[in-house]
Amino acid sequence: MNKKRLIVGLTLTLFTLLLSACGSKEAGTAEAPKSNATENVGVLGTIKSSGTINIGIEGAYPPFNYYDDKNELVGFDVDITNELAKRMGVKANFVATPWDSIIAGLLSKKYDIILSSMAITDARKQKVDFTDPYYHTGAQLFIPTSSTITNPTDINGRKIGASIGTTFEKKANELGAVLVTYKNDMLSFQDMASGRVEGVITDRGVGARMIKEHQYPFKPIGEPLLKDAAGIALNKNEDALREELNKYLGEMLKDGTYEQISKKWFDQDIR
Repeated sequence: MNKKRLIVGLTLTLFTLLLSACGSKEAGTAEAPKSNATENVGVLGTIKSSGTINIGIEGAYPPFNYYDDKNELVGFDVDITNELAKRMGVKANFVATPWDSIIAGLLSKKYDIILSSMAITDARKQKVDFTDPYYHTGAQLFIPTSSTITNPTDINGRKIGASIGTTFEKKANELGAVLVTYKNDMLSFQDMASGRVEGVITDRGVGARMIKEHQYPFKPIGEPLLKDAAGIALNKNEDALREELNKYLGEMLKDGTYEQISKKWFDQDIR
């Protein structure tokens, strides 16, 4: 074999091997998985990087969420939120918002989620997404003890109060009541005490707590008018955030933390 040809052949072989090695290195780099991919998606990524989750909450719905005599935000929803934030490794920042504008605040991204005893309904699901339910409850008609109403569904033409933008409001309309809407239940119960409405439809736990705390001469009547499941609301297409919240809710339900919080406020497990 010619010496010159041998040298050329060896040079070409080495050059080919070098190119092949470089190609393999580049391909391997391109295919390397990204770390923490789920955590860096959308709103969840912002929450993790900032170390804070912003929560829309009404703050006028005892015992779920309300301001106590020290002007501190307390309640079942508040305790659930703080536990979720702790497990996510972030701080909870509550943004008190009137109920009738709370979804609008989420849509305009004033906060990341709503955790404020919001019932999961088809109408709301057209605007926002929900986590798995974190409790179940029922709508109850409350009336003065002196009332002549004997059936919670027989309120056609009766003046009935309910908080605006709630499933309670919708139910009162369905039953033909003369509806009076309020920004919160505290106002509706005050009006019932003054005789301005004949009854109030609200959550059975909320009504019972209101009667106990204020010594109102009211009572619940009959069976619940409807049953609701409450969920955490978040903006559409925030799948990573929803999965994270569902994960920690599930853990709380299994490890006894949820039951402990629930019994603190209701003396029972309301899941």
